[in-house]
Amino acid sequence: MTNIEKFRPGSAVASGWILIIFFAGFIVQTIFYGGDLVLTTAICSAGIIGAYLLFLKPYVLIFDEGIKVVNPAKEIAVSWDLVEEIETKYSMSITIAGIDYYAWAAPAPGRGHARRMHKTDRLPGAQVPRRLADSPSSDSGACAYLARLRRKEFGHITTAHLEIRSDYTLLYIGAALCIFAASSPFFY
Repeated sequence: MTNIEKFRPGSAVASGWILIIFFAGFIVQTIFYGGDLVLTTAICSAGIIGAYLLFLKPYVLIFDEGIKVVNPAKEIAVSWDLVEEIETKYSMSITIAGIDYYAWAAPAPGRGHARRMHKTDRLPGAQVPRRLADSPSSDSGACAYLARLRRKEFGHITTAHLEIRSDYTLLYIGAALCIFAASSPFFY
């Protein structure tokens, strides 16, 4: 991997860390002021794992040889010659062999984004986006723009690399903590 660009929205990082500090504060408060430490720790640990999985873990790596999409439970690394299309309908997605893989780190904007766009962004014939999701001021549009530029430059190189890895460990731990927290009142 050469010339790596990592795409992760700053708002997701800020939201993730705020939630982690919030849940850690509950645990610290329970330690100092009393309460059910086991139940609080189980619930807050599940919240911390959830905040990490939803806000901090997802990112997109764009590099000269291809693209890597990291989602909460799946990582997709593919070379540019296997990428058929880069789309931004619901979130940025890449199409490989007819299958769409969505990037959680690059969601498409809501309809309120249309009010913040400049009128020249929607002019026909211009080299600017026509859809809201293609706008460079949205997460999906910015990430897709970077990916399309890199694909245009290096798409002719044929390395044919595809790697899909799944890791559900943190999801299972979070689910176990939720089940433990839900069942702990029955043990007292």
